[in-house]
Amino acid sequence: MKILLSKESIAKIALLMLLSLSAVTSMTILVNAAPPKDPNVIIYGSGSVELTWKSGKTQTYSSNACASLGGLDTVTFIPTNGWQISDLDINGISQDINLLDEDGFSLFNIKAKTIAVTFVGNAGVDDVDPEDLGAYPEPNVGLIFDNVLAGGLVTAYTIGLAPPDAIGESWDIQTDAIFDQTITVILVLTYLEVGDVAPADLIMWRTEVELADSDVNLDGKVDGDDVSDVANANPSEKGDQIYESRLDLNDDDVIDDLDVNIVNNYNGMQVWEDITTGFVDDPLAELVYVYGVTDRFSIFGAH
Repeated sequence: MKILLSKESIAKIALLMLLSLSAVTSMTILVNAAPPKDPNVIIYGSGSVELTWKSGKTQTYSSNACASLGGLDTVTFIPTNGWQISDLDINGISQDINLLDEDGFSLFNIKAKTIAVTFVGNAGVDDVDPEDLGAYPEPNVGLIFDNVLAGGLVTAYTIGLAPPDAIGESWDIQTDAIFDQTITVILVLTYLEVGDVAPADLIMWRTEVELADSDVNLDGKVDGDDVSDVANANPSEKGDQIYESRLDLNDDDVIDDLDVNIVNNYNGMQVWEDITTGFVDDPLAELVYVYGVTDRFSIFGAH
C-alpha cells in the first residue's frame, strides 16, 4: 500500500511540533495600565493565547475567555499553522509591532484589562526571516531552513503529480528565499492515511516538474520509450490528431524539437528520488511525521 499526503488530511500541525520546529520570537513590551487580575482575552481567527501566571501555572485559550488566575506574567500568541498574526490590541490600543508573522511571540510584564489578537489565514504563503527558521506554507507540510542568507517567501501548491501507484496528492514547494546547505521537509500523515503501512516503511520522494513531465508514459523513469513518444508526435500542434498535451512538455500548444530536447535532457534518469531521513510516530495525536532532507525545492510526497 502506498500513501501520499492528502490536502485535507490535517487541519493543523500539533502545537508541540509548532513550538519545537518553528522559531518563537520573544519581544518584551511593557504596557502601562491598571493591573487587573482577570483580563479578558479576545481571539479572532485561528490561533491560541497562552497565559503564564507568576505562580508558574499556565492557561491556553483558543476562543474568547476571561482569565481567572491572578498575577499575570507572560502572554504568548500562537497562530495555527497556515495562519499568522495581523493585529494586537492591549486595552483597545493597537500595538505598533511587526505582527505579520507566522511564528508565535511573547509579551512580558503584562498588566492589561483586555488582550485582543487577530489571526488571519496566509493562503499557503509564509515569510522566511534571515535566520535558521521553520516555515509552514500549508497545515500539513513543514520546512526548516539551514543558513538562510536572505529573507523571502515560501509558497506550497498542491498538484496532481505523484509517484507511480501512489494515492493522494503531492506538493510543489517554491521559494524566493536565498539559503545555503539544506532544507528539512516534514510531511504529517494521519494514522488513517498510513493505514497498515509501518511508519518505518514510509518514504519521502522528491522530483522536479520538468523531469517528472518528461516521463510521459508514467513508468517512473525517462528512457528511449519517452523520447520516442515525443519524437513521433513531432511536429504537431493542438488540434492535430497526433497531438497530445502530455507530450507538449513546454505547454506552448506545439510539439516540436524543443519538446524532444527536453525529454532528451533527462533520458536515463529516475524520476523520483528517496530523500527520507526518518520518522516520528506520535500515538497520542495519531500522527506520523516523515522527515526528508534536500538541497533544493520541488515536489514532495510520501508513500
